[in-house]
Amino acid sequence: MNKRNDIMQAAERLFYTHGFHATSTDQLCREAGVSTRTLYHHFASREALTAAVLEAREQRFMADLLPPQQPEAIAHLFGVLGEWTTVNGARGCFFLKAWGEYAERNSELAAQALAFRATTRAYITQCVTHLCGAENQQLSDAIWILFEGAITTALITGPEAAWQAAQIASQWLQNGTTG
Repeated sequence: MNKRNDIMQAAERLFYTHGFHATSTDQLCREAGVSTRTLYHHFASREALTAAVLEAREQRFMADLLPPQQPEAIAHLFGVLGEWTTVNGARGCFFLKAWGEYAERNSELAAQALAFRATTRAYITQCVTHLCGAENQQLSDAIWILFEGAITTALITGPEAAWQAAQIASQWLQNGTTG
């Protein structure tokens, strides 16, 4: 068993369900099956643990995506979002929750949380540029906003929001416009 991974998995579950600051160190240790000493052996602070969890979650999400040169990359992006919502639940965006809790407390963690948004925006822009043969920032941003909206809409409608958004994005891409 890898105690570091056990701690990170427990932290991600608890942070997503209860919040970053509402999750106590005792809860983390109990859920991970480790002592406080073991927790702090692997992570110098709660902030270091939070940063590692944010990084790992972003890496997992991005690893599930197709290369932007693949024609079906945008559809797959929304499919991945739908699957993540199905598996992890629709409790809102993990990164937005982190930003909300750290915006006034820790500028580095807040910036790390917002970086996920920049990464997905850049990925979508690369996908659209490849599909259209040239950059179309208006279309790219519309699809990015659609992606962001699907995350929030999933709170109400569940994973279907991602699949509905995928259909709209597909129509926009076929037309090369949002109109």
